[in-house]
Amino acid sequence: MNKVSVNILGRTYDVEVAPGDELLIYSLAEYVEQKLIEAQRDTGIVDTQKLAILAALNIADELFRLKNSRENVSGILDKKAEELIKVLDKALSA
Repeated sequence: MNKVSVNILGRTYDVEVAPGDELLIYSLAEYVEQKLIEAQRDTGIVDTQKLAILAALNIADELFRLKNSRENVSGILDKKAEELIKVLDKALSA
């Protein structure tokens, strides 16, 4: 494991990451900081603990929406694949 230092809202956090994931953790820290800044801007809250909870809820909301969207797309693709297989089976048996 490698140790990486990231800065979020002026505070430094040391994070252990797998080799090769250093750039990922920097990107994640930047994303989290942006979400904290957005939450602070939108609500006026300055308490970092409250901001962290609000940002976590916003990120969780994004995740849930993306998962649901992916599941919907996956269902549509499965249905289309089944339809295509039926069409191909029909064409090949003719």
